Amino acid sequence: MAKGLIYVIDDVRGEYATLKSYLSSQGYDLSTAVGARDVNVNYDIDFKNIKNIDQVIKSFDTYILIGGYKMYYFVTNKKPPNKKSEMAIDVEQLANMTKGFIEAGATVLAPFVVPAYLAKLGALSGLRATVYPVTELINILRTNNVIYVNKPIVKEKNIITIKDVRAISAKDLAQVLREGA
Repeated sequence: MAKGLIYVIDDVRGEYATLKSYLSSQGYDLSTAVGARDVNVNYDIDFKNIKNIDQVIKSFDTYILIGGYKMYYFVTNKKPPNKKSEMAIDVEQLANMTKGFIEAGATVLAPFVVPAYLAKLGALSGLRATVYPVTELINILRTNNVIYVNKPIVKEKNIITIKDVRAISAKDLAQVLREGA
């Protein structure tokens, strides 16, 4: 059975519940993590208390990053309209963990804004990816040598980018997880 870690930074569009439901229906054993306690989800892991992220990376074969508006303001370098939209997490730890999962060959799910974050990390350079269709996010992909594809879901190597989780079904995700897009 696949073991997945869902790291929730911000969940404003139901990304977390939707992907958790989709993956659970496929038999995934899921754990939820937070990096700050300003997110309204039940969690198993608090990254403020984790010093050895290598152990976490070794414990899961799937990594799902839920970014929401906080990730949007972080990747676009825009000032959020209120303090609740600021990244209240250790961004260096997030980058190291995300890169670590990718390098370890874990399946990485990146919905909505997260593909732009991965692009900035250099994790999508030369690959095809989709992102929520906002000009700034598409430009971040292109600026970072990512081939933007206007599809609901795209898989390249071990990274699955999702334009909008509400535009895909559990069946669509299962198919991509099994065979690729």
